[in-house]
Amino acid sequence: MAEAPVFILGTAAATPFGGTVRENCDALFAGRTAFAPPRHFDGRGRRLGIDPELDGGDGSRAERLLCKLRDSIDFAIPPGTRLFVATTVGAIDLLERGAEIDTAREFLLMAERIFGISGGTLVSAACASGQTAAALAMRELRCGTCRHALVVGGDIASEFVTTGFAALGALSRTVCRPYDAERDGLTLGESVAALLLGGDDPGMGKITGAAENCDAAHITSPDLSGRMLAAACRAAMGENPPDAVIGHGTGTVYNDQAEIAALGALFDGHTPPLFSLKGNCGHTLGATGVLQIALGLEFARRRMLPPQAGLRTPMPGANVATTARRTGGARILSLNVGFGGINSAVALEAL
Repeated sequence: MAEAPVFILGTAAATPFGGTVRENCDALFAGRTAFAPPRHFDGRGRRLGIDPELDGGDGSRAERLLCKLRDSIDFAIPPGTRLFVATTVGAIDLLERGAEIDTAREFLLMAERIFGISGGTLVSAACASGQTAAALAMRELRCGTCRHALVVGGDIASEFVTTGFAALGALSRTVCRPYDAERDGLTLGESVAALLLGGDDPGMGKITGAAENCDAAHITSPDLSGRMLAAACRAAMGENPPDAVIGHGTGTVYNDQAEIAALGALFDGHTPPLFSLKGNCGHTLGATGVLQIALGLEFARRRMLPPQAGLRTPMPGANVATTARRTGGARILSLNVGFGGINSAVALEAL
């Protein structure tokens, strides 16, 4: 017996493209990118998905990011709403300045203060943090432990994280090109997004399923067979195949190879239209999964996928295109993967 869906009652996104979901979607369909050299640290010639509105001011860049999200929200947050916050490193810029704090927990405390909700739950599951938080909120709603949940995912562009990915050899020499035959690495970015979820009230869309597993293939590299990622996708979508897929699509050689292998096995070589946000705004870490759901719902409502930014020549098996495409339906499958072998899949549908 299928489990009850969880309804999406509101969405919000604050990125370098703007403070509303509509602004962000319009930017993606126009093929815009947000890549520029950071001004708040020496990026050593690298370009990142930078939000210039966060430059300057006191305190943490992460706090300014959360305030930008708060100011963009156009829905009411009901009393008693549970807060779920996803991030990888949170207010890491405070640590860079010498503060001895748990930067992820500090991000949670900032979110509690800014949104006026105490007792929030912190989720830090590497690059799958956003969807993991959404899936946890979905399960809490289904169990009846809360009636509404606010899921917030965000991360800033920082010297600490940029240096770490550079040390791994994971950064592109230019900008990332998801699912391109000549892709050479990822580009980091910064964004924040939110979902208001509820179990009772029909909204603008619904999460019909979510699933996670861990292949534990390597501390940073995915299982290239994509077997476990395909299993998570299959569990999330159930008997309802998607009309389009929002992939994790980092633009690294191994990530994209593993995803295409998983999708090829899952759909027997007939993969639905595919798109990755990271060609436009970079890898936003803890924001990625929440941003994919928020924007993916708008794609589903429009029955369209944006053009794949950065694409020159599609890698074999990747159903990506340089032009916007009709999806033919309102179902989207969203993928996240993270270090340590974490695989996450969320199925959503516009109403």
